Amino acid sequence: MATLKGLLVCAFLTCLGMTFLILACAVPTPKIFYPFFVLLFYALSVLPVFIAKRTTPLNETNPKVEFALFLTAGMILSAFALPIVLAHSSVITWTACTFTIIANIINYGTMFGYTFREEGLDAPYGGMF
Repeated sequence: MATLKGLLVCAFLTCLGMTFLILACAVPTPKIFYPFFVLLFYALSVLPVFIAKRTTPLNETNPKVEFALFLTAGMILSAFALPIVLAHSSVITWTACTFTIIANIINYGTMFGYTFREEGLDAPYGGMF
């Protein structure tokens, strides 16, 4: 039952984050879809760690895992930097930038919370770090 509650909370928070991302595209200036480019960072930021963990035995740290964590941190930083750069160059408004950053905080917080849930720490592929 705890797993079901955790998944429901993750689904709700992801929907809330995506709502803020849609608001970033629709509210300040209609039909400006540049904030949606952070979806690429959402999808790509988890791949290096998943690939490194598949090729590394459990609880072992090596350069592959460290490099994967470095790439993931760079992609997360880029997801926060992209809307700021777009707003600074007047491609999107600062309101859209704020909505996108709120969406990033909610979505990455959900991903972080899901990977550090208590049930996944003993599973073979649970507990990303």
